[in-house]
Amino acid sequence: MRFAILGLLCVSLLSGCYVSQRELAVQIPATVPAGTQIAVLKPADATFESDNFPGSGGVVAGKLTAALIPYYPGSSVVTSGTPGGYVVKPQLLHWEDRATEWSGKADRVKVSLPLYRDGKLIGSALVTANSSWWTLGGDQPEDLIDQPFAVYAAKLAGRPVKDSLVKVKE
Repeated sequence: MRFAILGLLCVSLLSGCYVSQRELAVQIPATVPAGTQIAVLKPADATFESDNFPGSGGVVAGKLTAALIPYYPGSSVVTSGTPGGYVVKPQLLHWEDRATEWSGKADRVKVSLPLYRDGKLIGSALVTANSSWWTLGGDQPEDLIDQPFAVYAAKLAGRPVKDSLVKVKE
């Protein structure tokens, strides 16, 4: 019984250390009308120091599109060209994938989300996320962006955001 209580205490203390930070800075002058198609331009893959992260641009575009689809069903990833209408052109500003469980260094990601309408910049957002220094492994930078992208999509649609762990700065 004593070992069970001690084990439970250790698990609760360690789980309290698993905190990550996710922020979304948004500057959108007006909402995008519901049902509008939004094209997401696939960004270039990320690099950090001497590391390349092949496929990271496609992952970001796919996750952003998945977040937009509940509000904007016709949204899709565009790999090239300059589509008309509403376009989000993500830029991977920082992508740091660390072996956090060994080094204690957190994964970090920063993604810029400029929003264009017919080629004119009408708004922007900046997603910044860091993983916890405490992890059991397997975390990736792309795991940090789902919630901020969901909040971004809700903000574009003018919908309230509830129960989110994302800190929103407007």
